[in-house]
Amino acid sequence: MKEELVETRKDNELANVTVLKTDLFGNSNAKKITSLDLNDPDQIDMLLNSMTEADFKLNDCVGKVITVVGVNISEFPNNTINEETGENIIRYKHPICLFDENGKSYVSGSSMCYFSLMNIISFKGMPTKENPIKVEVIKVPADTKGHEYLKLKYVK
Repeated sequence: MKEELVETRKDNELANVTVLKTDLFGNSNAKKITSLDLNDPDQIDMLLNSMTEADFKLNDCVGKVITVVGVNISEFPNNTINEETGENIIRYKHPICLFDENGKSYVSGSSMCYFSLMNIISFKGMPTKENPIKVEVIKVPADTKGHEYLKLKYVK
């Protein structure tokens, strides 16, 4: 792997993450991290394949338990202008991709799914082949009538 494309760092006491540099051509504020081993050609292939076409949408997997052995998390700004005040509002989007023990990929753009994943990671560390984490895909009701949020629930 080219040294200028990635940086591996100790993110917490439980796991290493690889920070993928997205600003190769300038003016990009996007960030990407992955717990996949980018020295492993099979894991690189999994990551690249998930970027073009994921195997499953998490929204279609409600009730399913997934043994996660890798994640790819992106963060990019989404700028909007408040039409009344003219204020520039920056909200961040966090699409995630989970990888199971069979190399299948699961994607979601749900903010609640991202936040629930980050809560799990903060206690259990980044999922890897050596440190798999089981999660169940669930939907929880929102305050708005008829609306639900997609989340990940830790499973022992």
